[in-house]
Amino acid sequence: MIYIDKEMDTPLYEQIYRQIQEDIISGNLSPGTLLPGIRTLSKTLGVARNTVDKAYTQLAVEGYICPRKGAGFAIESIRDSKRSGEIQNLSCAVTDDSGHETEERNLPYDFQYGSFPDECFPKAAWKKYMLEVLSSPDSSSYMTQYQDKQGNRSLRCELRNYLYQTRGVVCTEAQILIGCGLHYSLDSLCKLFASHKRIAMEEPGYNGAKEVFQNNGFLIRHIPSTQDGLDFSGLKTLDVPAVYVTPSHQFPYGTVLPISKRRELLEWAAEENAYIIEDDYDSEYRYDANPVPSLQSIDGNDRVIYIGTFSKSLSPSLRINYMVVPKHLLGAYHQMFSSYSSPVTWLTQEVLARFLRSGDYTRHVRRMCAVYRKRHDIFVQQLSKQFGPKIVLHGQGAGLHFLLEFSDGVHADRLILTAKKAGVRVYPVTPFWSVSEACPPNMLFAGYSLLNEGQIQGGIRLLKQAWAL
Repeated sequence: MIYIDKEMDTPLYEQIYRQIQEDIISGNLSPGTLLPGIRTLSKTLGVARNTVDKAYTQLAVEGYICPRKGAGFAIESIRDSKRSGEIQNLSCAVTDDSGHETEERNLPYDFQYGSFPDECFPKAAWKKYMLEVLSSPDSSSYMTQYQDKQGNRSLRCELRNYLYQTRGVVCTEAQILIGCGLHYSLDSLCKLFASHKRIAMEEPGYNGAKEVFQNNGFLIRHIPSTQDGLDFSGLKTLDVPAVYVTPSHQFPYGTVLPISKRRELLEWAAEENAYIIEDDYDSEYRYDANPVPSLQSIDGNDRVIYIGTFSKSLSPSLRINYMVVPKHLLGAYHQMFSSYSSPVTWLTQEVLARFLRSGDYTRHVRRMCAVYRKRHDIFVQQLSKQFGPKIVLHGQGAGLHFLLEFSDGVHADRLILTAKKAGVRVYPVTPFWSVSEACPPNMLFAGYSLLNEGQIQGGIRLLKQAWAL
């Protein structure tokens, strides 16, 4: 039975979401059970249909329920967990370098991923806080000293609060390490795990992470990833001390790791005394539901190393990210990096700390989420209008990129060249596969953060003319 209290501050949809989630986790709702229809439940509870729809959508995104054609939503099977009684926070949140090689930027329409137009950076607010920092009495002493290797304590304290509120991450400021990008953070981890030299990661997956592991001499084992999600069935046979995953928005497919798979992965880490490196690179950009709670937030055994970034929310050129390290790894970290200092300037960190403390950063993220949602929707609408079912989009509803899948017999290399001649740049997906022969020949990669809505429309119209599908 669901009870609604309209006097509570908690939104109505969240009350519905939490009660159903708790019933699923506790076993009161068994797998396969059909939930009441949206119209039926809205009448029963005396709330609007979109209130129930929003609750169901969030549950579906997180993998608690799944749609059944003509029958509504059914309960999914989830695994037990040592923290199965804990209910995670819903919130609106955020996230590192993701990438591919960038070519010259002289084409009129560039569907690249990772860069943003100038107007997306909050220049006025950044200038305001920079002047405040430089005007503070003690700024000169800090500006002329080496910094703590973990980063400014002021920034780490603000991050601790922000990550708990937005991603459910539970940590102390002592566990947070400020870095200059994902590559830096992963390189540090490779040094901590140097005695093992083995790691598992998604296939396909982010080629930037793969390059770091390879440069450190690590043997990479693969976790199969498809448009349907990750397959952990062979994980125990891989004999690795750590895995690198992007559970909230798998790169590049864009899928969300459901709750049952999350618990399966956490159980593996606990049983094998292994670690999970969670790259939460763009979790703030979720358009069809609230951001999915982080893997770290449901980890009851302190086995998750959480990595986030400001590259997608502020600017990749700031070169600032963060990593939350389990407490029992801190001793080894301090011993190995005892003489290091922070790779990010004190001024940048202090400005960002004030930006977070004031609430301006949260407001900025909210604005950018609205901007990118419009661009996401325009991309989806225009591609459907121009190509219909000839192109399947993977990764809808979140992030800043899509995978475009064409029918068999269509080759991406030809499409890329044809598009370039027409003034449009789209990208190959081969860098995300470790073996190029395993990469589907009929897929392309396209981002939409660099182009405004009109440019997205114009670019897709040119693709229609050029591709003649």
